[in-house]
Amino acid sequence: MQGRYQPKGVLSRNWGQPDPSRLEQLQMALLRQHLRQKVMPFHPHYRKMLADVDIDSLQCYADMKRIPFSTKSDIAPTAEAPDRPKNFVLQPDQDSIRKVLSPMQKAGMMWTAMRHGKEEIRKRLGTEYRPVQAFFTTGRTALPTSFFLSRYDLDILQECGKRMGEVIGIASKEDRLVSVFPYAPHLAFWQVHGVGLANEIFTLHTGGGRAMGTEGILRALEKMRPSHLTGIPGYVYHLIRQGIEEGRDLSSIEVVFLGGDRVTVGYREKLESMLRENGSKNPKVTSVLGFTESKKCWIECSGGRETGFHTYPDLDLFEVVDPETLEPVPDGTTGELVYTPLDGRGSLIMRYRTGDLVNGGMTREPCPACGRTVPRFSSDLSRASNQTDMSLTKIKGTLVNLNIITDLLTDSERIDEWQVVLSKRNDDPLDVDEMGISISLPEGKSEDGIEEWIANTVQQAAEVRPSTVEIIPRSEMLDRLGMETQLKEQRIVDLRQQAGGSQ
Repeated sequence: MQGRYQPKGVLSRNWGQPDPSRLEQLQMALLRQHLRQKVMPFHPHYRKMLADVDIDSLQCYADMKRIPFSTKSDIAPTAEAPDRPKNFVLQPDQDSIRKVLSPMQKAGMMWTAMRHGKEEIRKRLGTEYRPVQAFFTTGRTALPTSFFLSRYDLDILQECGKRMGEVIGIASKEDRLVSVFPYAPHLAFWQVHGVGLANEIFTLHTGGGRAMGTEGILRALEKMRPSHLTGIPGYVYHLIRQGIEEGRDLSSIEVVFLGGDRVTVGYREKLESMLRENGSKNPKVTSVLGFTESKKCWIECSGGRETGFHTYPDLDLFEVVDPETLEPVPDGTTGELVYTPLDGRGSLIMRYRTGDLVNGGMTREPCPACGRTVPRFSSDLSRASNQTDMSLTKIKGTLVNLNIITDLLTDSERIDEWQVVLSKRNDDPLDVDEMGISISLPEGKSEDGIEEWIANTVQQAAEVRPSTVEIIPRSEMLDRLGMETQLKEQRIVDLRQQAGGSQ
């Protein structure tokens, strides 16, 4: 019993090439083991929630439906229950640990105690289970949700960083990485730290424009000549665009991997084109997915366009379900992504509904670019929460899919930066909703007719016409977005709850 995570078992030894014919059997065996040895004995919430579930009955993916779904609301703190996240942290004690140890594990503990003393046993158990770090969600709730990690979890995070490096082709210790993610107790920053550490490459964490400033980062890029760049899509685009306009040499950048926001096909093409024009020979733009509740991230391989997020079959199990019926859907079918950990300590949440709609669902076919046989889920994700109800008349509401609008504005070559503002007409909380779109134009682009083009295009795509479309200078747009001041730029601003001074 080491207390530290170490890859083990047939799935871990060759994580990228599992045998598809045995994968379901092996993953379900890992799930049963995890539930028996860690979740049921030590987890305050699931000890009660799963009390009537026969663990032995979980033999195939279809049996997952016996485990209840979990959502953000299950773990999020409230004013009445501010400590709710602690109910999702493994909390072993001497008695509960003793009950789940096998005879061989007990013998091992006795041998360790004889050689090193009982204090060594306590130390190793502390290393495995004691929370030493917390990540926080970045949602809209007043109280952020904390997820706790032990040293064991941080080892897993580093192992995932190693695998991410393998997937995107960090092949040389001479490769260099620059991160422009903000300094924050958030998953993205620490996962990138794990990528650099596990792959033993020099990594510069700039803290983004808020910390180091865009000018300072551009100077560092020219001096350091990194092969890899990572950050939030909106800020990375701003950084590369400004560097090219200033005549900076960014030609060393080979791979850009992006997290924290949707990466569209049009965005990839624009960014890759900019890098090629600056001298980068064959730049690749890939997407990363991660959410606080998982305490890890997944990445596309850089061998082809939108190859799907490559999962870790020894560490996690994914499902795609119909968001209305909550029934599993066949591979290749659009639905909501559901996550279940197969290992981990600290905070754990089972069968977690992510709120991400996977357009194209899951596939278990080998990756056409890299050949890995891990389950993959589509790169084309959208947030279910980005479908908002708008009262466009005083009679009834209309469901507006903001994902469609944001993709349209991001992909357009006629638009440089943009922001959508939802408000109430006349600032009256009882009046109808309005949508205003502000844009700035690329250098040298004409504004002739663009307001009408945007209004018509948005109406055709999303079945709602903007109330206003305005063109503003880029400098003013960057200020509105908080590009240099916020952890994440403010693309969609909803002012409807503030109408008339209401809270």
